[in-house]
Amino acid sequence: MKRLVTVLLLTFASLTGNAAEGPRPVFIRAACDGKISSAILYSLKQELRSSQKYQLIPTLDDSGRMDIVLTIEMSCTERSDVAAVATAYGEAKCFALNNCHATFDALSLKSVLCDSNATAECGRARFKAFDDYMSNPLRPPLKLQ
Repeated sequence: MKRLVTVLLLTFASLTGNAAEGPRPVFIRAACDGKISSAILYSLKQELRSSQKYQLIPTLDDSGRMDIVLTIEMSCTERSDVAAVATAYGEAKCFALNNCHATFDALSLKSVLCDSNATAECGRARFKAFDDYMSNPLRPPLKLQ
C-alpha cells in the first residue's frame, strides 16, 4: 500500500511539474524517406504540433536556448505496401552551437509494421507511445555528459 501511495505521489508531482513548465521541446531525427514512412512521420509531427505538452523544434539546440530537449530517433524501411518503423526516445542538450550531447534509453526501442492505408493512425500511435514513455514516472533517468 505504501508503494502505491508513493507511485501515485510521484505521478501527480510529475504531472504538476510538467503542467507548470509549459510545452517540452521535441527534436526528431528520422531516416524515413519513402512514401509510406514520410506520411507516418508527417502524422507524428502533426500530433506533436497539436499537443499542448510538446513543442516540435527544428534544431537540436532549440534555436539557441541550449536547454534539455526530448528526442525521437526514427528509422524506416518499406517494401510493397508496408513500412517498418523503429523508434527510440531520449534526451539531448547543447552546450554550444556545435557541442551537443544526446542519449537514448535502449529499453524504449520499439518497432512496428504500418500498412500504407493506415499511415495517419500509425503516426498517432507513434505519438501515443512517445507520450506514454515520457509520462511514465518509473522510466530510467538519462544522463547527459
